[in-house]
Amino acid sequence: MNDRQIECFLEAARYLNFTRAAENLTLPQPAVSRYIASLEGELGVKLFVRESNRKIVLTPAGRAYFNLFQRTATELAHTRDALSVTPEVLHLGINIGWSTSDYLPKVVAFCRQKNPRFHVSYECLPFHLLAAGLREKRLDTVIGLENYLMHSLEFETERFTSLRRTILYSKNLPDYDQIRNPADFYPYDFLIADDPLIRHLVQESEEIFRSFHFMPRYRTLTNQETVNSYVENGLGVALRDEWCHILHHPRMLNMNIEQTIPVALAWRRDAPAAVELFREALLCVFQKQKV
Repeated sequence: MNDRQIECFLEAARYLNFTRAAENLTLPQPAVSRYIASLEGELGVKLFVRESNRKIVLTPAGRAYFNLFQRTATELAHTRDALSVTPEVLHLGINIGWSTSDYLPKVVAFCRQKNPRFHVSYECLPFHLLAAGLREKRLDTVIGLENYLMHSLEFETERFTSLRRTILYSKNLPDYDQIRNPADFYPYDFLIADDPLIRHLVQESEEIFRSFHFMPRYRTLTNQETVNSYVENGLGVALRDEWCHILHHPRMLNMNIEQTIPVALAWRRDAPAAVELFREALLCVFQKQKV
């Protein structure tokens, strides 16, 4: 059984006419008849019966095979079309340590409704590497803190939400159960990841804690994951936001403070068209979340 046999059978069955099938397939009529006869021989059934010299009808077996082969041909065409189209991949960067499961699947689903070729590939990176990835065109767009991204003036940025700030600590922290307000964190080290803009980040957090009448004692560690590990083990506390994935750890605690931090999408001015679709989807999802 081969594709040509099935093609001749389907065409003859659609028009119930071998001559018309031969014309549509640009084949001699005897060739169409031979293909169908050989298919009948392989299947062991008659597919057509002649009611007159020109009129043919499908047998019950012919109708069954017509439905089967037509479904198969349709599915095969859809599969070939899907595999022949190159996916449109968006390379996304996301701030390391952020939980994205509340919104990213919705954004991707929105994009795929508008463009079935859309796919996303993303990396979780520290703040400064997000900017570097955009600059070097390894990333098409990034989600990060607006204040940080604004330091790179060659990027377009758009704020789409704000996050509540929180002080992250652990049940392993000495006397954690005595903490009632932000000023009670005064005796503990505030842990911060080493970063090119560390001075800016320290100044920003000092502004926050001035209203609580103390200046934090900072301890710098190599990266965010190390900071999280230290906090988890009760070796200090850290200023975080509500997207910090470690907040969901069963031994972690947090205290909200009356501060928010803006989050933005950033992209290069020569970014691919997929960025505009992603931006539209992101804004739509967050506008719905506010309702």
